[in-house]
Amino acid sequence: MFATIFQGLLDTSPLFIVMAAAVCGGMAMTLVILMRQVATAEAQARLVPLIWIALVAGLGVWTTHFIAMIGHRPSAALSYDPGITTLSAAVGVVFVGGPLAAASLLQGRWPRAALGALAGVGVGAMHFTGMMAVQNQMHHELGPTVVAVLLGIGFFAPAMWVSGVSLRARWLRGAGLMGGVCTLHFTAMSGLSVMMIGTADSGLDRQLLSSVTALTALTLCYAAVTAMVHRHRLSTAHQEVRRKEASFEAALQNMSNALVMIDENRIITAINDRCYELFGMTQTDIGPGDPIRRLAEISARDGNWGKARLATVIDTHLERLHGTPMLRDEEEFANGRVLCISSRRVPSGDVVLTFDDFTEHRAAQAKIAHMAFHDALTGLPNRRSFRDHMATMDPQRQRALLMLDLDHFKSVNDTLGHPVGDGLLVQVAERLLDASGSTATVFRLGGDEMVVVLEEAGEVEATEIGHAIIDSVSAPFDVDGHKISIGCSIGASLTETGLGASEALQRADLGLYRAKSLGRNRIQFYEDGMMEQALERRQMESDLSQALKCKEFTLDYQPIYRLSDRSILGFEALIRWHHPLRGLVAPSEFIPLSEENGMIVQIGEWVIEEACGQLARWPGEVHVAVNMSPVQMRLPSVVDLVRRALGRHGLDPSRLTLELTETALVRDGAHLARNLIALRAMGVKIAMDDFGTGYSSFTHLRDFELDQIKIDRSFINVAQSDHKGWAVAQAVTSMARELSVGAVGEGVETSEQITRLMQLGCDVAQGYFLGRPMGGEKAAELLRQAAQGAAEKTVRVAAE
Repeated sequence: MFATIFQGLLDTSPLFIVMAAAVCGGMAMTLVILMRQVATAEAQARLVPLIWIALVAGLGVWTTHFIAMIGHRPSAALSYDPGITTLSAAVGVVFVGGPLAAASLLQGRWPRAALGALAGVGVGAMHFTGMMAVQNQMHHELGPTVVAVLLGIGFFAPAMWVSGVSLRARWLRGAGLMGGVCTLHFTAMSGLSVMMIGTADSGLDRQLLSSVTALTALTLCYAAVTAMVHRHRLSTAHQEVRRKEASFEAALQNMSNALVMIDENRIITAINDRCYELFGMTQTDIGPGDPIRRLAEISARDGNWGKARLATVIDTHLERLHGTPMLRDEEEFANGRVLCISSRRVPSGDVVLTFDDFTEHRAAQAKIAHMAFHDALTGLPNRRSFRDHMATMDPQRQRALLMLDLDHFKSVNDTLGHPVGDGLLVQVAERLLDASGSTATVFRLGGDEMVVVLEEAGEVEATEIGHAIIDSVSAPFDVDGHKISIGCSIGASLTETGLGASEALQRADLGLYRAKSLGRNRIQFYEDGMMEQALERRQMESDLSQALKCKEFTLDYQPIYRLSDRSILGFEALIRWHHPLRGLVAPSEFIPLSEENGMIVQIGEWVIEEACGQLARWPGEVHVAVNMSPVQMRLPSVVDLVRRALGRHGLDPSRLTLELTETALVRDGAHLARNLIALRAMGVKIAMDDFGTGYSSFTHLRDFELDQIKIDRSFINVAQSDHKGWAVAQAVTSMARELSVGAVGEGVETSEQITRLMQLGCDVAQGYFLGRPMGGEKAAELLRQAAQGAAEKTVRVAAE
């Protein structure tokens, strides 16, 4: 086979072989490019590339054949029939280009290979049709002819079987097409015998003819490629324009604001769906090409938008736009709608008008502003609003501030829950508004604290309104089926020239503190000296927080005696504060303060630890009594605190007595019960201090499991002639004996009181007459002296 192809090459001039190969290679490369164009183009853009494939393939194969024929046996003179030559070109276009164009549309490998094989047969058909155009006598050998056709099929079918648009696939396809054409031609020419009818010098110059034919074919290929490249560019540009137009249209129709674009003559060039929706129009009412004034006319049909108002707003914008690149205004219309209207001039000279419906936005802003300045629960103005209100008021006008705090509101939250407490606050706010009058402004500062500002009111008017508020709040409330009775305390202050909101509120707060301390459910005006007292109290709070760290607290111990033999049973621990500047500060001054700010917990822990440490250094039969605050006794941790202190110092729990006042036990008994039971179960003794100063009910001795009661000094320090006072003391001691509860007399100052207590059956007492409070070392010395005296007495008795 290769010898046959080689023989065909030998019979052809090398120059013509090169020219034929160049044309065939150009054709193959052009076909590969065109086929790739078909594969990547959209369906509607494939027709033109397919036509070019048919023309390039058919005419390229025909040109390759024609040039190679001209170069075959240069010494021979050949003549051609023009009609058959043209027919051979048409056969190439139809039977070579057609199958190749069809194969470019298919995805399957085997269908494309079948069409490639058909194109290979078409190359053979074109070749032999072209040979028929030669007017010389010739003879074809059957063997080379069959081999030539098979070679065409063998190259074209694999070339079209290759799939993809990669560089490797394109090279393989191009090589297959070129190989099929060349091998078919030269194999077929090797079996051709032609009768010479003249010399090669007659007729047209063969080189010139072949050169013109080759250039024509290459020009055709170049034209095809160039046309496809330009067409691709135009298609890409067209697609980009369409994409931008589609993007613009999508953006226009999906804008959240209404948009209208007008030209220099105020004719609408673009309008979006949001504009139709906002103004209640349809596309049949208005659209591109209509004047902008029609927008105002159409939108005013249902009366929601004022025609004249909207037209005026638009005209104003367009007039003012001449001096600035952009305008933006908010306009409120008669229907309550608020529009934010913006206008901007674009480089083309058109004007873009946008309309944003700010109605909900403005309402949301108003709601946010209301929330920022009003309480969410009651709807009353809040603390921030109070400050602004005070700051904007005329400083020359007198006004009164009433600061309210609900009495026992915390117990409502604790017992009935916060939802009920919230409902109560809402009803309180309503009553305050009614009781304060139309000229007053009520504020809720937080929690249950509220302030009433009375304009141009003096002390008399403020007092009257204050009492009206107290009476209104004192009436029972019905909240979710719960009958609730509370009260309120009021602190009042009168503003002065130059007095700020914080100072006025601080004065009212000081009055409120005084009202609470005087029994609640009353009104108290600020008085001179309250501020100084408050500063002093605040300073004491600061000093109190440092007292423990600086070890300024000490304990004194007052002895407790058995009266029958004057033996020491124990001591009561009494806290002392040695202030570096104030000197000795009385417990009545700092204990209530520490209970309010919570410092009593740390102080109480220190007292228990210190008292237990001192008790561990005394004889085992001695006990110590420690006063406990109800604030600390309510804490779940107090039981562990006492247990750790006793364990750390190795003490018998029965040597420790914890004292609570009668008022604390009765008022907080339910909250203290669990801890009291746990402490008594541990072995610690519980005593009721100052019995008779609180609720003064004998039933308390029965209700609480007590180990001891301490009769208040007010019952002890009565005249001998005060039979009623002594009768109460006798009743207490008798009741204590019946309940097996020990009784201790407090505040004994005379021998007569001791005698009378013993007559009443009270054998235990303490007081200045018996022994003053002393430090721990002196108490230890007192115990040693008592022990020595007892020992000497025993010796004397034994000696007698």
